[in-house]
Amino acid sequence: MPNNFMRARRALLTAIALGAGLPAMAQTAPFPSKPVRIVIPTAPGGNVDVLARLVAAKLTEAWGQQVIVESKPGANTILATTAVAKSPADGYTALFTISGFVQNLVLQSNPQYKMSDLAPVSVVASFPIALAANAALPANDLPGVIRLAKQDPEKYTFGSYGVGSGAHLIGEGLNKAAGIRIKHAAYKGETASFTDVASGDIALAYGSVGFYANQLSTGKVKLIAVASPHRLKSFPDLPTFAELGYADINLPGWGAMFLPAGTPAPIVEKYVQEIRRIVAMPDVKARIYALGFEPVANTNTEFAQFLQEDLKRWTKIARENDIRLD
Repeated sequence: MPNNFMRARRALLTAIALGAGLPAMAQTAPFPSKPVRIVIPTAPGGNVDVLARLVAAKLTEAWGQQVIVESKPGANTILATTAVAKSPADGYTALFTISGFVQNLVLQSNPQYKMSDLAPVSVVASFPIALAANAALPANDLPGVIRLAKQDPEKYTFGSYGVGSGAHLIGEGLNKAAGIRIKHAAYKGETASFTDVASGDIALAYGSVGFYANQLSTGKVKLIAVASPHRLKSFPDLPTFAELGYADINLPGWGAMFLPAGTPAPIVEKYVQEIRRIVAMPDVKARIYALGFEPVANTNTEFAQFLQEDLKRWTKIARENDIRLD
């Protein structure tokens, strides 16, 4: 009887010990052990959606878990950003967003999030913004555009994809730097601004170089210059604003991955390494270039530094032109 009692007691203690270890075992389960969600701040079908899905497909292959892209557009990227910032910091919800993330912090008094609410992972690609013109405009380069604007200050208008957008800020930045006054017209997206610049209703428009480059075959628009630190591999003949004498017009947009602040460092690093591996793949690089983007894939430390520099650049141009969204 005592032996039976001792055996039962040992079995009970073993069961308790095993049970107590279960939570610890669950906490150390390798990431990811369930599906992952990537939230984007734009509507389905656009270039951001295309790029996010490209990354998601490669992550699904690598991780053996489904990586889903969820569209949450609205409030100039704020809805998606705040949703991810409030998500559990466990790596299962990520944000793939654009440079509007920084612009909101500059242009809005209450953007509903802080930069510190999210952990930077990596910039997947830069989205250079180009100045496009109606094909019939009697100027084929930036000096010519500026000359026309000075000759007739009230005649010309530039379109952008929204008040406070990168396109708007760059247009106003050129106005300030060149001493011209080309009027601004805000549109709901690049397609709408293209329609008017192609028809000649407006002379000029700023938008992603990839979007406007895809319209060159219509013969209705031409590219003038690009807001990029260097000439683009896909468009080596397109000059930058900087090389034409406007060093501050060096404000490329970007698409990048974030995680909620407080996400464990090993999970952040796993994302960083995967993004860098994916963007280096030949088929991914080719697709990024085909979209009119430039592959980046920096580290999270480099991205964090870039964000601070980006904040300074957008703050400078917004303050000089007194642009606010509220």
